Amino acid sequence: MSKKIDDVGRRRVHVLVILAISILLIFTLISASLRDPHPLKPLEFMVVKATAPIFNLFHESVAIVSRVWRGYIYLVGVQAENERLKMQTQESLSKEALYQETLLEKERLRQLLEFKNQAALPVTGARIIGFDFSIWFKCAFLDKGANDGIKWGMPVINAAGVVGRIVEVYPDYAKVLLLIDRTSAVDAIVQRNRLRGILNGVGANRCFLRYIHKNQDVQVGDVVLASGLGGVFPRGMVLGTVTAVDKKVPGLFQEVEVEPAADYTRLEEVLVVKTVQSVLSKP
Repeated sequence: MSKKIDDVGRRRVHVLVILAISILLIFTLISASLRDPHPLKPLEFMVVKATAPIFNLFHESVAIVSRVWRGYIYLVGVQAENERLKMQTQESLSKEALYQETLLEKERLRQLLEFKNQAALPVTGARIIGFDFSIWFKCAFLDKGANDGIKWGMPVINAAGVVGRIVEVYPDYAKVLLLIDRTSAVDAIVQRNRLRGILNGVGANRCFLRYIHKNQDVQVGDVVLASGLGGVFPRGMVLGTVTAVDKKVPGLFQEVEVEPAADYTRLEEVLVVKTVQSVLSKP
């Protein structure tokens, strides 16, 4: 029993000794840190010297990553803004193109309406929806057909002059044989001196006025009109303009080249003439 009491007493003494030593060490360290220079200065210097580059490298790395991240975010924002501005520019260009197209179409329709009023002919408007520029035929297709009163043989014109004539009719569409087709033949006269000939198409946006004798006067710039004979094209409709005259070709007749009045490369809207003469039964 007395032995256990002695052991407890010794443990208490040990605890008190350790506590006293700890307190003494703390006061010693505090006292040393208050002195200048304090005894731990070399150790602190070595620790700082060893760890400072690491902390500096870490700080620089964080700064670099931060700058890169901010730059990336900035570039993403700039790219997004550029894409938005690009889309706005494209949208503006599309709107401008549509606006210009509307203005041009309005002007073409105005010219057609003015021509319609001047010509005083029974006509119906139609749009070109396609072309057949094969090596055999030069044709166009209209968005109007039998359901709109279109019939075979009706002439097709625009504000510039004759375009061609209807050669095929479907319920909602019609086929136009253009003036430049090789099978096209129109009785024509030279406006200036009333010389008569036959206007034949030769393709490539050209025609020739046939059967004009070499002793007859035809000049570059002469306007060629439809004579009205044959009952297809109304009399006085413009067919084209003489662009070349060659009297040195073999034979009795001179070669007279005519440029059609209608520009087939820019043909979009036309008028179909519903005349009594043109409403013939198909051969």
